[in-house]
Amino acid sequence: MCTLIMLYKLLEDFPIIALHNRYLGKDTKEKPPQRVNGNTFCPIDVASQGTWFGFNDAGLLVGITNQETQRLETPGRSRGLLALDLLKDYETATEATKYLLDDMIRSSYRTGNFILMDKEKAWHIVWDRGTHILPITPGAYTVSTVTEVPGIEWSERARAIHRDAEKRRRRARILLDGYQPEGIDDALGKMMEASCDHEYGKSQASICWHSEEFMQTSSSLIAMASNPLDSRMFYCEGNACENRFKDYSSIIGS
Repeated sequence: MCTLIMLYKLLEDFPIIALHNRYLGKDTKEKPPQRVNGNTFCPIDVASQGTWFGFNDAGLLVGITNQETQRLETPGRSRGLLALDLLKDYETATEATKYLLDDMIRSSYRTGNFILMDKEKAWHIVWDRGTHILPITPGAYTVSTVTEVPGIEWSERARAIHRDAEKRRRRARILLDGYQPEGIDDALGKMMEASCDHEYGKSQASICWHSEEFMQTSSSLIAMASNPLDSRMFYCEGNACENRFKDYSSIIGS
């Protein structure tokens, strides 16, 4: 369960600025951002050895959140490995989107929300009972853990998760709709501020997510530059209200 917030095409030199707050079980272990497969920059989930959020040196960004309407208890493969495949094999959002729209690959994976962005195009792909494609236009855009799409089937669990997810999504819209950053430092500060927002207290309804059963494992922030090798990347272990973002931008040019 996660919240992914994006600012798209608001700065010419940094057309993609994206924040991912990740919420999972308390036994989850992560590695901070690193270079993978020679061309990809992302944090790593220790159990799956995949990622939920990263970009490559061609300028493609991939982000994933759950779609908590259906459960596949024993998926054949982690979506985190699928994310690494996309970042290794594709250079544009359009190419990666075409791959995810192929129903033949879906059976091995859980349902999910996939964000695919480059400086020219951006798409939101939803895997639910069907496959749905939503274009992302310039401005602020937020994805959480239930996206309403045609044919969705509501369980009590999905409705409960959706209520909190919609609160986080609406709060992000209030914080960022109409926002025009003065520059990259202003945008980074704004996104870090959003990361530790407690509009609904220290609860599962706030962007900075707190739970007795689960935890916010991390907050990751990517500022994708027009030249991808000039991009900036930050990572905060746990909640940003309790810990600091660390700058991992040095891995990009190394």
